[in-house]
Amino acid sequence: MKSSIIKLLAISFILLFSLSHAEAQFFGKKGNKKSGSMGEIPQVQLGLKGGVNLNHLEATQSYSVITPVDLGSSLTNQKVYDKPYSNMGTQIGLVAAFAINNKMVINAEPAFMTLKFGYQNEYSWSQGEDSFVNTEYDFDHALNYLDIPLTIKYHLTDGPIKPFIQAGGYYAFLTNANKTVNATIEDSALGGSGDLTTNSSRLGVNDLFITSNAGLVGGVGVSIDVGNSPGDMDGSSDLGTVRFTLSVNYRQGLHNVVDVKNRFKDSALVSGNYDVLDDLRFKNIEVSAGVLFTMKYSK
Repeated sequence: MKSSIIKLLAISFILLFSLSHAEAQFFGKKGNKKSGSMGEIPQVQLGLKGGVNLNHLEATQSYSVITPVDLGSSLTNQKVYDKPYSNMGTQIGLVAAFAINNKMVINAEPAFMTLKFGYQNEYSWSQGEDSFVNTEYDFDHALNYLDIPLTIKYHLTDGPIKPFIQAGGYYAFLTNANKTVNATIEDSALGGSGDLTTNSSRLGVNDLFITSNAGLVGGVGVSIDVGNSPGDMDGSSDLGTVRFTLSVNYRQGLHNVVDVKNRFKDSALVSGNYDVLDDLRFKNIEVSAGVLFTMKYSK
């Protein structure tokens, strides 16, 4: 976690330096920068954002430990995944915004993001009516990423309240992955009465996932500007223009996030819980809110 925080701070510093340099190049050469003049608009902004994401996993290829010997058996190898977008994760991070003009803004939003998903497996064996074993497994996953989306935002109107559309891409670094296993076993094969046994365990599974996650992002939202530009403040201690944002985005992962080389590596999961991961690709709906403070203005 410490190294992830250092990465986030380093990325934020680089973004701030890059945006400031771009602003100087873009406006300095053209002579359009007039600090403190009437009619200024926010040109470089920094702030914070947070929100939730609803996760859906697309299994592009299925894998299983158990294969029925009897092809007529009712045993199934298919995992039953949680309902689409039923698992809620979180995100919190920074925002760096650079306005190309009064309607178009380039946004970089490095953030810590947690993505969650789960699935169930059920296996049964019986010999006669009184000898049987029923096993149910419930697997829940939480993946933590340092996420870096880069988007272009276009404001549809002028004024203090501006709806917008945005599109871009993201690249994320995996920082931690955990799996929680809940098992329920009903066993009468050894002469018992078929009593239920339950157990739960939590495992670190970083090795089962690749270290990156990349994809496309697009969405809609609204920006609300509060306050004044420096030229309107008459020397007061006003904070200047503060921008509040609310957005809804859809994310589409572009590749499998499972490490295929390590799929069968964890013997505790493979032999103990009959569990291996399918090839998985994330789809997410995220809702976030943010607040941005203006660092530089342009006319």
